[in-house]
Amino acid sequence: MPKLSISEVTTHGWSFGEDVKAYAAAGIQGIGVWRDKLDNFGEQAGLALLQESGLEVANLVDAGYFLSKTRSQTRRAIEDVIEAIELADKLNTDCLLIVTGDIGSFFRTVDQAKDIVIEALKEVAPVASQAGVRLAIEPINARYPGYTFLKDIPATMEIVDAVGADNVGLLFDTDHLYESPDLMKEITSVGERIFSVHVNDMPAEPGPGIDRRLMGDGVIPLTEILAAIDATGYQGFYDVEIMSESVWGMDYPTLIEEIKIRFQQLWE
Repeated sequence: MPKLSISEVTTHGWSFGEDVKAYAAAGIQGIGVWRDKLDNFGEQAGLALLQESGLEVANLVDAGYFLSKTRSQTRRAIEDVIEAIELADKLNTDCLLIVTGDIGSFFRTVDQAKDIVIEALKEVAPVASQAGVRLAIEPINARYPGYTFLKDIPATMEIVDAVGADNVGLLFDTDHLYESPDLMKEITSVGERIFSVHVNDMPAEPGPGIDRRLMGDGVIPLTEILAAIDATGYQGFYDVEIMSESVWGMDYPTLIEEIKIRFQQLWE
């Protein structure tokens, strides 16, 4: 059975400590750590609790946002990535999620944005490599503006190839990428450059805002997509990342058990 983790945003109403204790008690193997939750709990206490729990950290969310209004803000974003790399090292995870930032409000061209992001990643990639951390760039569907100008796999891989570092690759999110008409070919083409996978489902008619659902409660062909990723040789975690008021309002122990059931069904 492929490795299951749960991203902390899925249990949005819980603290970091509640997440760790409940995931471990339910027999979940991994956790997707969100920096704000860990920061609110306390880094040292959180690290100790994780070690005690036996949970593996699937990925650390997130850092980047290089496309700031000024050079000094971009420099601060780079420094923040370095801080996040150091935290990832402490967490013993090899994957840090990178979101580039968007160009919409900053009057930059796409080519200018690419140059800024590529140069920033070229600077931080060696730091990450020394720490044994991989930088996973996440393309984000155009339904969610303001996060990144990278909307699909080809655009993201253009950045990855331009950086030219073995530890820079792709974070695959089923919600963001499932609508591509060439998705199966794209999955095959990126192969080992998939560093982490977020799993979720989307209803045929999403509600306002982010309306992700439990696997099987939407229209994403998850079995086909995950089988294609598995066929590339991917051996990392499948991190269930659900954001939805309807899911956040559930009883969380029940939600965790349902995630376990639904995940197993995807591989039967």
